[in-house]
Amino acid sequence: MNKMNSLERTKRLLAVLPWIESQNGPFLDEVARRFDYPEEELVEDLENVVFFVGVYPFTPDCLIEVSISEDRVWVRYADWFRKPMKLAAHELSNLRAAGIALLEFTEILSGEFEEELGPLERGLAKLSAFQNDSQNAVEIKLATPSKHLGDVQSSIKNNSVIEIDYLVASRNEVDTRKIEPQQIFTNEGKWYLQAYCRKSADTRTFRIDRIRDLRNVKDVRETEINKDQKRETFFNLENLPIARIDIPSEEIHLSESFSNIEVEEIPNEKIRLHCPIASQTWLKHLLLVLGSNSKLIEIPFEEGESMKSKTAKDLLKIYTS
Repeated sequence: MNKMNSLERTKRLLAVLPWIESQNGPFLDEVARRFDYPEEELVEDLENVVFFVGVYPFTPDCLIEVSISEDRVWVRYADWFRKPMKLAAHELSNLRAAGIALLEFTEILSGEFEEELGPLERGLAKLSAFQNDSQNAVEIKLATPSKHLGDVQSSIKNNSVIEIDYLVASRNEVDTRKIEPQQIFTNEGKWYLQAYCRKSADTRTFRIDRIRDLRNVKDVRETEINKDQKRETFFNLENLPIARIDIPSEEIHLSESFSNIEVEEIPNEKIRLHCPIASQTWLKHLLLVLGSNSKLIEIPFEEGESMKSKTAKDLLKIYTS
């Protein structure tokens, strides 16, 4: 029998266990011969390694049981090991979505698109095969990445400063500013950049597909990239004004697509929404979604209830222009 290193020994042990379990007490010398496994090492691994294999909380019912008696060995799996591990449908979808996003992002940064499937692609293909009705499965993809995504990542790697022409959605204006990129991330299918903005002298979050143009500048950075830095939230909700809107209880589903809205039950089969308002544009969008049955109770702007009619007029202009 050949002397095995630790890696070979582990692989051999993983092959041995299912066979022993299926044979109902084979002799040790038979196992050793069949798997070219030195008997002394086999016994040592069974008693000192396998005996402690299991899952939390590592009670006897959660551990693999090994019994050696009269030169025979028995392996009994804990209940946890008797059934194959399964992913819930949402876990499988999340795993595939993350893998696809990583694959697309890697190709964008490298600029290379391989014809042959790589390890990650092969793994994703295997996951797809486990989904029920895979022919009709929904494909989950991030939005098509902006052409500037690779440039932003390069700026982070090179610790450089960039100047961007950025569409400010709340004002529908393109603004030019110099920024020092810190990190990129995704949220709800969109790519975002967190960067120090020199114009505002603070950290800001930018949506990358709203960058209209990007230029490298030779300025020296004023800030350092902190790899351990946690991503900041888009807004400090505590500093945002609050609008209060009443809607019928049966229409609560209309508000579910908006995050950070607090819901309060009130009499007369109604609910009150407490909504942090980042901009009037966002509030107008919310009012359009909630529809004609909504009622503004409190609004942090001077327009008050007239905002609903102004919103309707703005919408009418779009369709009649």
